[in-house]
Amino acid sequence: MILYRGLIDRNYYEWMRLFIILITIAVCSGQSRIDGQIVDKETGNPLIGVNVFFSKTSIGSTTDNNGFYAITNISNGRYELVVSMIGYTMVKKSLNIFTSEKIKLDIELTPTAIKMKEVLVTKNSNKQWKKDYKVFKNTFLGHSKNGKSCKIRNEYVLSFKRDGKIFTASSQSPLTIENKRLGYLITYYLEEFTTNNTYLRYDIESFFKSFFILSTKFTRYSGESFFTEMEPKSEKQQQRWIRNRRTAYNGSLRHFLTTMGERFDWRYNMKGNRPKERIDWTLISGSKYDPLIREGFEVFPTDENKQGNNYRELLNDSLVWISKNDNELMISFKNKLMVRYMDEDEELNYPLYTFESYSKPKNFQTSLLILRKDSVVFDKYGRYFEKFMIEQQEYMGWERVGDQLPYNYKPIHD
Repeated sequence: MILYRGLIDRNYYEWMRLFIILITIAVCSGQSRIDGQIVDKETGNPLIGVNVFFSKTSIGSTTDNNGFYAITNISNGRYELVVSMIGYTMVKKSLNIFTSEKIKLDIELTPTAIKMKEVLVTKNSNKQWKKDYKVFKNTFLGHSKNGKSCKIRNEYVLSFKRDGKIFTASSQSPLTIENKRLGYLITYYLEEFTTNNTYLRYDIESFFKSFFILSTKFTRYSGESFFTEMEPKSEKQQQRWIRNRRTAYNGSLRHFLTTMGERFDWRYNMKGNRPKERIDWTLISGSKYDPLIREGFEVFPTDENKQGNNYRELLNDSLVWISKNDNELMISFKNKLMVRYMDEDEELNYPLYTFESYSKPKNFQTSLLILRKDSVVFDKYGRYFEKFMIEQQEYMGWERVGDQLPYNYKPIHD
C-alpha cells in the first residue's frame, strides 16, 4: 500500500512538473519581442551602446558589443520606437505590435555632425539665461507638487530665444530630469517648446498686463521620453512613490481615455465587426456600475443649442466608437468636452495660476478637451500617439511633464 501511494505521488509530481513546463512554454510563446542589429550606415560597423526604446515608456534596451539589441515581454499595442545615439541622426518608427509577434528590425544610423553653439557668457547674458530658464522650467515641468519636485540635471544644454512675445527653447542633447516625487529619471529628447506665457507671478506687473498675458497664453511642447525607475532608499519611500504615481494617474487624460474604453466594452457586445448595445445598458448607465461613475468622472459635451460655453449632461451619447484594430477605439465630439474628476481636490497651487486666484481650491478637478481633427484613435490603455490632436485645457492642461507617467504604468488598485 505504501509503495502504491509512493508511485502515485511520484507520478503526480512528474505530471505537475510537465504541466508547469508546458504552461511556461505557452506563456513565453505568447510574449511579443523585437530584436535586431544597429550599424553605421556609412561603414557598416556595429554600434555599441545605442539607446533603443519605446517612447514615453520605461521599456527599452541598449546594443551590445556586436550592435545587437532585444526588447522582450511587450504587450500588444501601438508604440513609437526610438533609436538614438550621440553623433547620429535619431530614427523613429511607428509599430503596432500584436500578441505573440516576433519582429526582426535591423537599423542603419546616419552619422551627423554635432553642432555646438559658441556661447559668449557675460554677467548680463548669464542673468538673462537664468531668467529664461526659470520661465522654461515652470512652464515645461509645471507648477504642481510633482512639477516643482523635478530637477533638470543638465540644464545648461538648453538655449532660449525671444521673438516678440514668443518664447522658444531648444536643447543640444537630451534633458535628464529627476522626478523625486514619482521616483523616475526621465531622459527627454526635446523637439519643440514654444510659449507666450512668460509672465511670472512674483514679478511686479500691473493688473492689466498680467490679465492680458494670462488670458491669451499658450504653451506647446513635444519630444520623445524614456523613463527609468529610481532605486528607493527605503520601503517607506517606495510606498510613497506608489501613492504619488496613483495620484498623478487619477483624473489624467490617460485615466479618462482608459475609462471611456472600458465603458465602451461594458456598453457593447461585438457581433462580428459591429458592436451591439446590451439590452440592460440603460440600467447600467449612470449607476454605480457605470465605469465613469466608478472611476469618479463626470462628462459634459457642448450644448450646440445654446450660445457660449454651455454644457449638457452626457446621457446616452456615444463619444467612442470602434477603430480598425481590435485594441483601439476612436473618440469624437464637437467643440469642447468638459471633464470633471470628482475623487480628488485641486492642488493648492492651481488657483494661483488661473483666473480663479481669488478662490479656494475646489474639491474636484475640471478640464476641457478639444479635438483638432474629427476623431482621434486611442488604445484601451488610454494611450494616443497623434501629436497635438487632443488639446487639454484647465486642470489637465495645467499639469505638465512633472506629472507624466510612462505609458506602461499600470495603477495598483486597492
